Amino acid sequence: MAKAVDVDVLVLGGGIQAVSLMRELSTDFSVLAIDQGLKDAESLHFHGYFSSGWNAAHPSAAKAYLQAAQFWRTQLESDAVNSRITDFYAALPQDFLDTVEPNWVAAGISVEEVPVPAPLMTTSLPSHRCFRFADDLMFDGAAAYRCFSAPVSERVVNGAIRGIVREDDRVVEVTAEIGGSSHRVKPQLVLSACGAGNAAILENLGVPVQIVRDVQVVRPLHMLLAKGGNVPPVSAFLKDLVVAYHKLEGGEGLWILTLNPEHPRFRSGVVDMRVAPPIERALIRDTLDRLANCMTGFEEWAASCHWGVYAGWKTDAPGPDGDALVQLNYPRPYHIHSFDIANFLAVWPNHWGLAVEAAKEAGKWVRSKAKPRHPQPEAIGSLLSQSVDHQTIRNKWQSDELEWHSWAEFAQKMGLPIR
Repeated sequence: MAKAVDVDVLVLGGGIQAVSLMRELSTDFSVLAIDQGLKDAESLHFHGYFSSGWNAAHPSAAKAYLQAAQFWRTQLESDAVNSRITDFYAALPQDFLDTVEPNWVAAGISVEEVPVPAPLMTTSLPSHRCFRFADDLMFDGAAAYRCFSAPVSERVVNGAIRGIVREDDRVVEVTAEIGGSSHRVKPQLVLSACGAGNAAILENLGVPVQIVRDVQVVRPLHMLLAKGGNVPPVSAFLKDLVVAYHKLEGGEGLWILTLNPEHPRFRSGVVDMRVAPPIERALIRDTLDRLANCMTGFEEWAASCHWGVYAGWKTDAPGPDGDALVQLNYPRPYHIHSFDIANFLAVWPNHWGLAVEAAKEAGKWVRSKAKPRHPQPEAIGSLLSQSVDHQTIRNKWQSDELEWHSWAEFAQKMGLPIR
């Protein structure tokens, strides 16, 4: 018979949102997090670039993103994580500017209209104006996660949820397989940090499948990677292409290139994050075409780099009208929902910049629902012997499993003729 463990708050998930929830609550409550396969967590797909809010199409959202960037700048400086405030350049069409420019003024976002620096150019982007944002942030997401999670890392347990017991409108027990043994956790409250893999939690709770499909969607995320000693130290947004620069060891640099499709292809329901989506060669070719059209001397430069691709999943949550929050035009660009379960709260999406703000709102809900009753998880014993080794966590785009190719090999593999 599995031993029952009492805890004030059980967090399902282990990414940046889960850690933010734990940090928010662990000073007042006993908190335990259970996550399966943290090394595949959505948080580690993060490309390391965070906007100061210039791309938010709602004034309240712009302020939220700016405050989040300021929070992470202070946090990363305190933790001595490799990070920097970066000059980020963006080529933006006038119809978008008509919406966002008043937001920049209202939020106090620093901006200057300037040309993009060489070797980038915007002559292929008609009717666009170019801006430099001085307060955007670049950082090492894995290192930031390791430091930020350190105060609660021993309470993040590597395990799989095998069952959830509800009585009427309350969760009374969660069964988890941890270290080959079954454990029954009896929480006052359950919080789900809903990354792409956690739709299964909602189904285990008895939430109707159609509702799960309506409230959580995922989309493929492709990162085109170029590294070498000749990668320009420039980060930019070129219509629909994000270029994020990271400095590597040995004098090398890395460009992470992500093309944002005009109409993302969402999937609903349960997704196993450990199984990556197939690499879409057409999307990679479109990404390369966009870069080639916005860069002088592309072919010669491309031949000097090594190339790779990382594909993973990205979660989005719905806004008040059902559209995905990817559109960045909602006053609160995250989402919390109880599904009419008295002691359960789901928090979306697993977003670096907004995790702390969402945790604060979830914390208010927790404090309105519960009082501290149980000892901190240090007293749980054998459960904590299965805590995750956070020192082994790396960014997915730094994985040793990635294949790197010369430009000629890569272009042939992607079906792209070398010009």
